Amino acid sequence: MKKIKLLTGTLMFCFLSMASVSFSQSETVAQDVDKEAKFKGKPRNIASFHEKYMKYPDEARLEMIEGTVLLEAVVTSDGKLMEPEIINGVDPLLDSEALRLARLMQDWKPAQKNGQEVDSRVRIPVKFTLSEEERAFMQTLRKNGLTEQMPLFVIDDKIAKAYIKVPHYNVKSVRVLKGEKAVEKYGPDAQNGVVIITTKRGTPPIR
Repeated sequence: MKKIKLLTGTLMFCFLSMASVSFSQSETVAQDVDKEAKFKGKPRNIASFHEKYMKYPDEARLEMIEGTVLLEAVVTSDGKLMEPEIINGVDPLLDSEALRLARLMQDWKPAQKNGQEVDSRVRIPVKFTLSEEERAFMQTLRKNGLTEQMPLFVIDDKIAKAYIKVPHYNVKSVRVLKGEKAVEKYGPDAQNGVVIITTKRGTPPIR
């Protein structure tokens, strides 16, 4: 009986200790500030920063999943972004990429309250949008049965290691190769099919 009481008391002490830690942490984050925290990355415009560094997930692109993921995070008094979390998600694929982008955003001007730099909360929208050209191209892939994984891309006889955008005005022809013929010609990377693109004005940068 004494052991049970001792164990119960220990658990209660741990619970109260954890509650007090959580409360003290929330107290350090200012609720009302005189000046909001501002992003100082390059580029400083948050949407432009996302556009520059975003890696649109291939599966989401194929399924044409779009939307805006809303994140919340803490910007500390020394200008670092901490504890990003999803407030309004769209899809696990996009949510994961939004969190990755947020963790890259480590240069902020902290919020101010009463002339002092303080920890504050910020909300960050991450917008995932496909252009009309991309939607049309994804529809073409789907019509050709390339729906599960992104195929291999060959542009002007050069193999691209990842999906690459080619403006419609630079496309001379597009053809799809699948099955044994694709693997025979381009190797195991062609198991999901091959999209062969010939351009009019030269090959864009290949990754």
